[in-house]
Amino acid sequence: MFDKRLKLYHQILDNIADGVYFVTPERKIGFWNKGAERITGYSSAEAVGKACYDAFLNHEDEMGNTLCDSGCPILIVSETRDPFQRNLFLQRKDGGKLLVEEHISPLYREGKFEGVIITFRDISLFTGLRPFQLRVHKMERLIPICGWCKKIRNDNDVWEQLEAFLTDEGMGDFTHSMCPVCAEKIFSKKVYMESYQNICKAISASLSLDEVLKLIVSNVVKVMSVKASLLRLLNKETNQLELAAYHGLSRSYADKGPVEYDASIDDALAGKSVSIYDITADKSAKYRREAEREGIRSILSIPLRFKDEVIGVLRMYTAEPTEYSEEDLKFVTAIAEQAAIAIVNARVFEKTISREREYLNVFQAVTKAVSSTLNVNEVLQLIVRKIPEVLNLKAATIRLLDDTGKKLRLAAAYGLSEKYLNRGPVDTEENIIEALNEKPVAIYDVSTDTRLGYRKEAEEEGLKSMLTLPIVAKGKVIGVLRLLTGWPRNFNNEEIAFAASLAEQCGTAIENARMYERQYREIQYLKTMEEIAKAISSTPDMREVLDMIAKKIPSIMKTKAATIRLLDMSGKKLELVAAHGLTEKYLNRGPVDAEESISFALEGKPVAIYDVTTDSRIVYRDEAREEGIKSMLVVPIVVRNKIIGIMRLLTAEYRNFTPDEMDFAVALAEQGGIAIETARMYERIKE
Repeated sequence: MFDKRLKLYHQILDNIADGVYFVTPERKIGFWNKGAERITGYSSAEAVGKACYDAFLNHEDEMGNTLCDSGCPILIVSETRDPFQRNLFLQRKDGGKLLVEEHISPLYREGKFEGVIITFRDISLFTGLRPFQLRVHKMERLIPICGWCKKIRNDNDVWEQLEAFLTDEGMGDFTHSMCPVCAEKIFSKKVYMESYQNICKAISASLSLDEVLKLIVSNVVKVMSVKASLLRLLNKETNQLELAAYHGLSRSYADKGPVEYDASIDDALAGKSVSIYDITADKSAKYRREAEREGIRSILSIPLRFKDEVIGVLRMYTAEPTEYSEEDLKFVTAIAEQAAIAIVNARVFEKTISREREYLNVFQAVTKAVSSTLNVNEVLQLIVRKIPEVLNLKAATIRLLDDTGKKLRLAAAYGLSEKYLNRGPVDTEENIIEALNEKPVAIYDVSTDTRLGYRKEAEEEGLKSMLTLPIVAKGKVIGVLRLLTGWPRNFNNEEIAFAASLAEQCGTAIENARMYERQYREIQYLKTMEEIAKAISSTPDMREVLDMIAKKIPSIMKTKAATIRLLDMSGKKLELVAAHGLTEKYLNRGPVDAEESISFALEGKPVAIYDVTTDSRIVYRDEAREEGIKSMLVVPIVVRNKIIGIMRLLTAEYRNFTPDEMDFAVALAEQGGIAIETARMYERIKE
């Protein structure tokens, strides 16, 4: 029954009046129905197995351009995955061309691309009947047409181009070209018609703006048989014509300096169709001598016009005085119009497709960089280095909120001096407050914007513009990312949205690295506790265990040093029993019993000191500065609810000790207390 159903489906497809054929991903014809045989004259035996590009059907558009490359259905649907329809010409077996309407649909099976199904029908009869239909329905209608410009007044009392009117009336879409009669009239030779088509083809062959500009000037020289060609585009911000491309000129002449608005350029920018300028006859011309040395006699300037806007000027240079007929000037104007369309299309492409692709590349580069390590500091440094590199910025900084969630600390920076980085806190700046409320803030001029503090310092640093972005992880703001430029820059909404997505990606990377470090630290903490427990059970030597604790802590908690002091028999004086990472000079600086931090610890309270060189709870502040100590954590050593000493952890950089770190230090101190109690019990048993 399954075979009968397949045969039925095959018969249905075979007997459809429209042509139906199937093309595999290798561009081979795998099915060809009777409708296709009737329309083209090719039998199924002649078509099946052939490659569709083997000079077989020769698909062409109305301009005669082959569609087997850029217009190949396989290539189009593999990118878009969507069905589409088009009108085109195909070649019958008898050599005749036929206008057909094609419908192309991709075929996927279990997610795999199997090829395309193409149906087509002959529509030449439909297009032939349309004028007759119009004549029947509108035989008595009067159509107002301007005898001068040939515009038609439509039913809405609006004058529009003849082509637009006829398109709206159902006569089809119009393409602008030249008929053989006009080509003969303008150039007296049909070769110019081919030249016009060739230049249009050439400048439409690329969507890269640089390539389009080069194709325009090189093909103008070739088609017009002039000495050279140069193209300048209008910069709307400066209202200056800027050099875009040239061909046939020396670099010294083409890039000789800012262009003066001579008579021909003034005419072109004023909208005059074509202006001819003999530079050798203009004694006041700024670059007359340079032109004579270059071998230039006359200059033809044509405005590049897109719709009603002049976007630049195309110039043609000749070595001898040249007279152009009115038809010649119309021709070069047509070339300039085609060139303007190609330039605008390339600009649109680069602004959309190329920009999107650039954003994707940048996003991938940043993501790849920050995903290459799980070390928090490395992740932060990679972010502030990679983003300025790919976004063409001067500098970047990351500030993260501390454990209180109220104060920002500088976590990473790139491209800025130490003087600027140490200018002071930024927590109260308006732009920072807005960013912490999840609002990106773009500042065009950092020297005048009141939302920014330290404006004078920013100006001295050579900063011009700034973008401040929230760093979000798991729906919570954890800090701010600042992007800084060395030149004025207006960040548009698209750039801000993209930078915000980068900041969010960075937030995820930071959070992942933090999570990894927490887990890694906890594992190391447990291993250390296990090693100390083993040491306590394996040796009665108290000092050996305490020395081990003093050595282990700096490597596990990334501190500079550690010390352990025990109360003597009187319970009033502390004695140093173990130390690691400090000089003898610092260890012998004097008694510490009177320090306030010691008093708090001996009351059973851990004490964290951010800056030991200024904190009044520390007695030997100068000695600490000389030793290179910045922060300190002091925890009590407790045995059976009795405090018997203290343990100190010292860092070489400023540090806010986290609750996890403080808990671990207290746990280690307790292990030290157990070791001391075990050793003392052993001594009593020996006695």
